[in-house]
Amino acid sequence: MPSMKVLIKSTIKLDLSIPVDLYPDYVTYVHQELKNLVASSEGLDKSLQSTDVTIRKNAEAELDKKVKKLLNSGVTIHTALDTKLQTQSKTAVQSKIGVNDIEGALVVIQHHTHELVSLIGGKD
Repeated sequence: MPSMKVLIKSTIKLDLSIPVDLYPDYVTYVHQELKNLVASSEGLDKSLQSTDVTIRKNAEAELDKKVKKLLNSGVTIHTALDTKLQTQSKTAVQSKIGVNDIEGALVVIQHHTHELVSLIGGKD
């Protein structure tokens, strides 16, 4: 067993990697919904729709700060995402669109729960 001095002097190497977002279309939607909820609960709705650019930009900055703080707090967001269906949906859209300049989207809502279970927003 190594001595305590050896352990204290040991270099700790952290492998910090950028998290991979496996479902970007769905996550983008959820993030926007979160921003809308925060804006509404914080009374920023009116300022975000202001015709005054300064007011709008200040409200956007405040909203971004509040959302970032919330996400960094360790909050857990539960969704109805069906990962298997999301993967199938992405494959289906990409196979039908191909390499043409055609765009498409696919939204799947579970009718008995009214939950969004899959969302694909085009080929890119």
